[in-house]
Order: sequence, then C-alpha cells, then structure tokens
Amino acid sequence: MVINKQSGQAVLIILLVMAVILTIALSVVSRSVTDISISRKEEEAARAFSAAEAGIERALKGIVASDSLSSGGSFSVISSQLVAGGTEYAYPATIVSGESATVWFVSHDASGNLSCSGLACTNGSPQTLTVCWGASGTDASRADTPAIEVSVIFVDSGNYKIARKAYDPNATRRANNSFDTVMGGCTPNIEGQNFAFSKAINLETDMNISSTVLGNAGGLQLARIKLFYNTGTAHPVGVKISSGTLPSQGQVIESTGWSSADTKDSTRKIEANQLYSDLPSVFDFGLFSGSGNLVK
Repeated sequence: MVINKQSGQAVLIILLVMAVILTIALSVVSRSVTDISISRKEEEAARAFSAAEAGIERALKGIVASDSLSSGGSFSVISSQLVAGGTEYAYPATIVSGESATVWFVSHDASGNLSCSGLACTNGSPQTLTVCWGASGTDASRADTPAIEVSVIFVDSGNYKIARKAYDPNATRRANNSFDTVMGGCTPNIEGQNFAFSKAINLETDMNISSTVLGNAGGLQLARIKLFYNTGTAHPVGVKISSGTLPSQGQVIESTGWSSADTKDSTRKIEANQLYSDLPSVFDFGLFSGSGNLVK
C-alpha cells in the first residue's frame, strides 16, 4: 500500500516536471516566433522606406513614375505644384539668421526659365505684400528674436531694380539699427500656420515701385526675405499678396514605398519639396546699385 502511494507521488512529480518543461518550451517557441515576426516587420518597413527614398531620388532627377526595385520593393511617385494660383505661401522650411526665403512672382517654364508667356505671373495694383515670420509665441524683446530684410527685385523699363526695407520687432534694437516697426501676429494665419510677427508692405508707397510695374505681368520678379539675429533658432516665414495670385514656387513630391511589389505588406510615405533654383543668400552682399539698376 505504501509502495503504491509512493509510486503515485513519483508519477505526479514527473508529470509536474514535464508540465513545467513543456510550459518553458512553449514560451521559448512563442518568443522566438514573436521575435521572428518583429524582425520580419522591421525588415519590410526598412525595405518600404528605402523604396520610398528611391522614388524621391528619381523624381528629383525628373523621373516621376512607378517602378519595382531589385531589392523586391516598389514605389509610386506623385508630383504637384507648390502653391500655384493661391494668394499665400508658407515657406516649407525654417531659417536662421543670414538665410533667405525666396518668393517668386514669375512662373518657370518646363526648362526652368522665367516666363510669363502663357503662364501665371503676379500682377495687380495696388499691391500689398504681407510678410509674416517668427514662431508663434516668440517674445519680441528677446535678443535672438528675428528681424527681417525684404528685398523685392522688379523690372522697370527693361532694367532690373531692387527695393529693400527692414523690420524689427525688438524696440531696443530698433533704436540702434533704424529698422521699421512691425505688427503683432499674422491674421489670418498662412496655410494654417501661426506666426509671431507681421508687416503689411505697400509696394507702391513703401518701396516706391510704380503702379505701372505692379500692373505688368513680369514686372515683379521675386522677393527675398532674410532673417537676422536668430543665430541659434530657426524660424518660419510666410507671405500673402493682396492682388493677383502667386505662381508655382516649386514641386511637392510624394513617394509611396512598399516592401513588396506583389503583396505590399508594409507601406511608407515620404514627402519632399523641390524649390526652384536661386542664388544663395551670400550673393545678396554682392549686389550694388548706384543708379537703381542692378550690377555686380
């Protein structure tokens, strides 16, 4: 009787040990399966992202299409105009002191040349250019609060000319730099973005650009907005116009990448802005005008 009881206990212990071993084994297998699944998903996500990047690279070279890659991934690219026909434009990057944001008033043809022939160009008089800048909530009294210089390049009787004005929200600095005052905020906002400061510039009365120039398509060429003082912190810039519309400022490229051309298990999207070519802001210091016409 005692022997049978001990035998039963031994069998029970063996069963318990086997149950523990089985539980551990199942846990290890389950964890291994999970790790493999995570690794596979990470690999697919990386492949999809690489495919989307490849689409952006090809689009920047002028190839906008769908294609499959040797890695097994695939992509599809869509390109659209940036702004084109609107009256406001939020520059698609923040900038620091010494950098400029360019706003085009003339269109670019298929070769990238400036043209108003059959293309939209900004014209209309009177013309008020409202410039908004600074991240919302920026304190005007800070030493690194950005001031701006607005340079408008235009064509008058066949001659290229430039008009400049500078504005500073910091009253203490204005006493020394003689910049003009600004307005607070930007109402309404630009493309859903809020700004700390704004200035409405009447191009005829504030910059002495004639109504004839303003009324001619191609009279206004471009505006360059340069920031000062914000050496360590980049700030946004945006503009609005009161007459006419803005031409395209470049291309918005959206690339969708898939891990596999067939199953498309993992998807990643990348968006990039390709702005029209412009001289670097350092060349602003190479422009001199003794009579009003631009010369190097």
